[in-house]
Amino acid sequence: MATNTPILDSVVHFVTEARNRAYPPDVIEAARKCLVDWTGVALGAVNEAPGTITREALADSGPSLVLSGGTASPTNAALINGTLAHSLDFDDTHVASLTHVSGPTWAATLALAPLAEDDEADLLVAFITGFETGARLGSVVGPALLERGVHATAVIGGLAATAAGCALLRLDETQTANAFGLAATQAGGLTASFGTMAKPFHAGRAAMNGALAVQLARAGFTASHDIFDSPKGLAGALIQDRSVAFKSVASNTWQILHNTFKPYASCLLTHASIDCARKLAEAGNPGKIERVVAKVHPLAIELAGKRSPRTPLEGKFSLAFCIALAMQGHKASAADFSETRLQDAAVSRIADRVELQPASNLRETAAQLSVTMADGGRHEADTAYALGNPENPMQWPHMADKFLALTEPQLGLNAKSLFDNLRSMQTAGDIAAIGSYLTAAQQP
Repeated sequence: MATNTPILDSVVHFVTEARNRAYPPDVIEAARKCLVDWTGVALGAVNEAPGTITREALADSGPSLVLSGGTASPTNAALINGTLAHSLDFDDTHVASLTHVSGPTWAATLALAPLAEDDEADLLVAFITGFETGARLGSVVGPALLERGVHATAVIGGLAATAAGCALLRLDETQTANAFGLAATQAGGLTASFGTMAKPFHAGRAAMNGALAVQLARAGFTASHDIFDSPKGLAGALIQDRSVAFKSVASNTWQILHNTFKPYASCLLTHASIDCARKLAEAGNPGKIERVVAKVHPLAIELAGKRSPRTPLEGKFSLAFCIALAMQGHKASAADFSETRLQDAAVSRIADRVELQPASNLRETAAQLSVTMADGGRHEADTAYALGNPENPMQWPHMADKFLALTEPQLGLNAKSLFDNLRSMQTAGDIAAIGSYLTAAQQP
């Protein structure tokens, strides 16, 4: 065995045994949903500044598909596609780890696929391995990272991407241990970046970190094998009070079944409030609203409590703005986070009347809204689990509606065919199908 540190041992064993493991049908189906959602939100962002700037700055040649057009080296493709996937802040989230696991994991998986030993290399198995590794490690430390100003996706996403790449390319135990050492020593990302292009860059960089770590380890590069177990390892360095540490990833619980998909293009912690506001929008004239009291988990206010968003990106992290959008009848889709909506006087009027109240008794998935009207009337709504949570899941028709809304502007009628194709995609050889749709869309 490459190492005698117990936690890394559990990770290495889980990853290297990936192809020998049985995967229940619902786990495979969940991975397909992640792929469909990932592709949709990435394609929907191809004209957004983070993706276009990244693509232009890092243009190179290589075998890996770039969703915004052409190909690139595996590391650059991982960075570009990972950034695209998080640019709209519309990608899925694993709530227990507070991490966007799919974004960097699928980006790294697809980027490394051309390096696989054969076209039959199983992408779904690799992705599931990465997702489970990241989610299981992140469920312990993810919330603690965010509380300390470290973006969990930037850290946990890199570990998930590394696990997926190691499984896909079938690295041995020593190589896998080295890959995790390399991924861990690159980890970082600040929550102070939320509301800027640097936030989606975190997901892209996590994918790139994983892809780079896997390639270097495969070639014989070495690294510390004490990055999970040492008090001075990854958790200890980022959580200085040593109150939280990584635990073994050995488990009989599939974390991918607890993944959450986003019906709204904003911070996940705004979604329960949006659900409540959508209910209340039907109760009366929004122009008559005098006061809105929103009770939410304290973390929602910490991460999405911006009072006066100046940009569409900041709007995604403003509970007040998101509530006002929904109260005005808007869907909080990607198109709603725009300069036009920011300057909408009716939306601004309601946003100014929103009072945020922390409620520690509420889950992160829950919210309670109370609206007072000009005539003194009151309306209330509550949501225990926002739409998209495992307890209130998005079904395939929801996924199709979201995917088509995001991709039809680029792909036209081909969007539906791509959706159907992604639902059956499994091996490295299948990636060419995505490329064919993108090539067709780029034809004059």
